[in-house]
Amino acid sequence: MDSPAEIPRHLEISSFWQWFLQRVSGLLLISLVGVHMWMGHISGLGAVISGNREELVMYDVVKLRLAQGVFIFVDFSLLALVLYHGLSGLRSVVLEWGPAARRGKQVSIGILLLGIATFAYGAKVLLVFIL
Repeated sequence: MDSPAEIPRHLEISSFWQWFLQRVSGLLLISLVGVHMWMGHISGLGAVISGNREELVMYDVVKLRLAQGVFIFVDFSLLALVLYHGLSGLRSVVLEWGPAARRGKQVSIGILLLGIATFAYGAKVLLVFIL
C-alpha cells in the first residue's frame, strides 16, 4: 500500500473532507476571532478611554457580556473550531509518522476523545461565566 493508487476509495474521500474542513475551520476561526476581538476588546474602548466605563476585561464585565446570546455563540464556536482545527492538524502530522500511521484508527479515536474531554472542560469554564 505504498503507492497512492492502492489507497482505498473511502480513505480518499475522508482525506478530502479532512482537508476541506481544515480550511473552512481556519477561515471561520479568522472571522470569529475578529468578531470576538471587536465585541470584547475594541467596541467599548472609547468609553473606557473617556472614563465613562470600567475596563472591558474585568470579571464582572465579562460575566455580563457572556450573559448575551451572541457572546455565548461566538465563544462556544471559537472553542469548538479551535479544538477541531488544532486536533485535526495534530492528527494529520501524527499520521505521517510510520508507526502511528499503522494505527490510524486508534490515533483518530484517541484524538477525538482528547477533543471531547477538552471541549467539556472549556465549556465548563465558559459556563462559570454564563450561569
